[in-house]
Amino acid sequence: MNIGIVCKVIDNFGDAGFSLRLAKALATSGHSVYLFHDEPVTFEALYPCPDDDKLTLIDATKTDFETGWQQTLDLILEPFGTSSEQTKFRFDLALKSQFPHTPWLLIDYLSSEKWVEDFHLSTSVDPSSGHVTTFFYPGFTNKTGGLIHCDYPTHLIGKQPPVNSTSLNIFVFAYSNAPTRKLIDTCNAISTPKHTVKIGLAGNAVLPEPDDCAVAVPFVAQSEFDELLAQYDVLFVRGEDSFVRAQLAGKPFIWQIYPTQDQAHAEKLACFYELYAKDLGEDCKQALWNCWMAWNGIAAPEDFGKTWIALLPYLPELRTHAVKWQAQLLEGRELVKEVLTWHGLQTPTLNEKPDL
Repeated sequence: MNIGIVCKVIDNFGDAGFSLRLAKALATSGHSVYLFHDEPVTFEALYPCPDDDKLTLIDATKTDFETGWQQTLDLILEPFGTSSEQTKFRFDLALKSQFPHTPWLLIDYLSSEKWVEDFHLSTSVDPSSGHVTTFFYPGFTNKTGGLIHCDYPTHLIGKQPPVNSTSLNIFVFAYSNAPTRKLIDTCNAISTPKHTVKIGLAGNAVLPEPDDCAVAVPFVAQSEFDELLAQYDVLFVRGEDSFVRAQLAGKPFIWQIYPTQDQAHAEKLACFYELYAKDLGEDCKQALWNCWMAWNGIAAPEDFGKTWIALLPYLPELRTHAVKWQAQLLEGRELVKEVLTWHGLQTPTLNEKPDL
């Protein structure tokens, strides 16, 4: 099957990261995948050494879809399509015009909000063109489209390294508004020769100073990211892709939602936390939530140091919980499988059924 993926990169690495992960998983399944994008530099960083001849990356800003693109597509996927209007070049519209009858699946943002179960696989018809779009919602329940986990390295599943009582290694991948400096200062103060705290800083939000317990972590290709996370004891992650991979890693984690001036994503944070933390003891549950709130600036960011110190005694409970949560996710719905199952229920194209 020939599958097209529409990726419009708004900012950061989230749009590209999810789209590339989806594309690679589909290509590994044996499908020919064409990933149309508008940000080659981002994709070159995430995928520096293309290794699958069934996956083709196409700079859509340089492609003439009317005359230069002749390949038939049997399925088109549009991750985060609600952001289309934010991009200068609407190559999604060009593809809709080129393939008006091809099944079009808009994969929306990941959320634990209750309404996504009701809207999963709902459809919308463009009144001007008659083009039908189906809305696919990833999620954590069997009434959603699930998560991409078919690509998680099997050798990392359920194999947590023994807890080191003399050190704590922390990974931080955060937006610039996170109180990262407060975390570093707090860890500087509690780190001792007998119990060292080390922080690996990914991204450029904060640069470590010479006497800090933190060091910068070099950017890695997406294929190396799971191995990177496996080296740490606690993970600070952001957005969507690193958020999901932290959960698959089976590690305690603190999630930073995408920041907006009106805290529009605070409800998303609270809904996920309610689902994730329901089996934690009440004291641990409250301590973790306090830490999440301060890290996201919903509570006063200057209080983060106190909430972090208060959370540390609960790390053993959080480690046990994280491994159980990992197993639950890996047994749950798998997004790539759900996409292919949905497509199998659609009307075949002439390319798939030439005898029609």
